[in-house]
Amino acid sequence: MNTLTSPEDRALPRMNAVVMEAGGPPAQSLAHRSVSVPEPGLGEVLVEVHAAAVNPLDIANAAGLLGSPLPMIPGGDFAGVVVSDGAHQGEEVWGCGPALGMALGEKRPGTHARFVVLPETWLSRKPERLTMTEAAAVGRSHFTAWQALINSLDLQPGETVLITGGSGLVGQAATAIARWRGAKPIVVGRRRPAGVEHFIDISSNDINSTDSSSTDIRAAVLDLTDGRGADTALDTVGGALSEPTVRSLRPEGRMVVIAAGAPDRQASVPVSEIISRQLHLTGLATVFLDGADVAHIFDQLRPLFERGFLVPPAVKTWPLDDAVQAYQAVLDGAAGIKQVLLPTADRPY
Repeated sequence: MNTLTSPEDRALPRMNAVVMEAGGPPAQSLAHRSVSVPEPGLGEVLVEVHAAAVNPLDIANAAGLLGSPLPMIPGGDFAGVVVSDGAHQGEEVWGCGPALGMALGEKRPGTHARFVVLPETWLSRKPERLTMTEAAAVGRSHFTAWQALINSLDLQPGETVLITGGSGLVGQAATAIARWRGAKPIVVGRRRPAGVEHFIDISSNDINSTDSSSTDIRAAVLDLTDGRGADTALDTVGGALSEPTVRSLRPEGRMVVIAAGAPDRQASVPVSEIISRQLHLTGLATVFLDGADVAHIFDQLRPLFERGFLVPPAVKTWPLDDAVQAYQAVLDGAAGIKQVLLPTADRPY
């Protein structure tokens, strides 16, 4: 469905929305528009979006890198209230539509708008302990970390997990989930996140170099694991970090990669070492996950936030008509801070 204005829908109820009108940097690609409120179909609900985070994937989408049809409302993360009639009316919900606002699968407008239509199966009840803003900030970073560590790697208590890009939002989420699981996170990055005990500082190295010897990751991991190597690894950065991460695994170790790095900076993966040490490598592209499966992940995350085992990231909020600035903040790399749009607090159009 498409909620953007056409001659036949000008009489329908209106809402404010962020609309991708071209591919490029945020100031060029995004516009704040009045568009028609979408109408839910069979098995769908209308959600009033109280908060919606902006993720790096949204930046790539707006830049035209994902080939999404234009015009399109972007955004995947959300926290809000079901306002359509039916069994779910009035429910406070949170979550992420993994491919909302993109060209993948069924083309659905995203959450960077006052209202969004979602399948009922995509709904998860919001933790009462979290505000709408905090709930929206959990979003893609936490469900990605959960899918990687719990569903893909089957991380077990007592195991070690090497996490590259640990100061990023997925890295922070993965570190917290690993601790809750009873595992030992070893974080690789240029900036030591608060509370991280086992940290490998690569701030003096050029991680964009294709020479993997520019890092001492493997030596540091062996030192932290008494020479055994990491049981598991989550590579959120890719590029030149992928090879030393692979080499840091113990025999029969497991690894999930969620980023490839820049096309001209990708390092070779030692296939012979993968074979000889029987390593298990998996790629994860969250946009291909089913929305109902993602909702199930949020159902599992909810009690952990309710009980304080997990906490939302730091947040900066923006009204919807400042979406360009919010997108630019993500593009500029506001490390560890989630940029969250507040559609219900939008200034009059």
